Amino acid sequence: MPLFARRAFYGMTAIALPCASLSGCVPSNAAVGDTQSPGTAVAHSMEDRDSLSIAMIGSDDVPADSMAMDAMKAGKLKPVYITVSGTVDAQSTAQQGVRDMAQRKADLIVIAGIDVDKTNAENWNDALETARTAGVPVALLDPIAVPEDNKLYAATMTINDRMTEATPLDDAVVAVANNDPHDREMLVTTIDH
Repeated sequence: MPLFARRAFYGMTAIALPCASLSGCVPSNAAVGDTQSPGTAVAHSMEDRDSLSIAMIGSDDVPADSMAMDAMKAGKLKPVYITVSGTVDAQSTAQQGVRDMAQRKADLIVIAGIDVDKTNAENWNDALETARTAGVPVALLDPIAVPEDNKLYAATMTINDRMTEATPLDDAVVAVANNDPHDREMLVTTIDH
């Protein structure tokens, strides 16, 4: 093999191996988006707010969803909203929304009002595992009941607009999307700051 061909081969191999290893990168003992700790050095490149792809899977409570969407927009985010209100099975529609947004490689999927029970737990696990395998973090907003496997979501966010120490929702969303250190259970506020 000529020298230039060997160099080209080794150069392409050096580029391809790291790319291949990143494409299916899923932490083994943590949720996607929940692998950082305050003592860890920066292990990712931070995305600007206006370039983050945030998907919000709605709940049956449309007014609450609107408040959350408005809070994210006020924080210079551009979330996509997937409505489940008025559908035959809101939880099933939400599960399909998770699969769709995972396939689109959203930077974060926020699921409002998730309600995991015995009848839908397997379907929720499947949908959330799809996001996990795709490397897409998931945050649960005002969950009713969460999945048993806490590796399927990075954080739960409970809206409490009366708590002065609550984190602005947009800041919490950016922290999880960028895999910055954050609590697993977060109190958030939708009040404009």
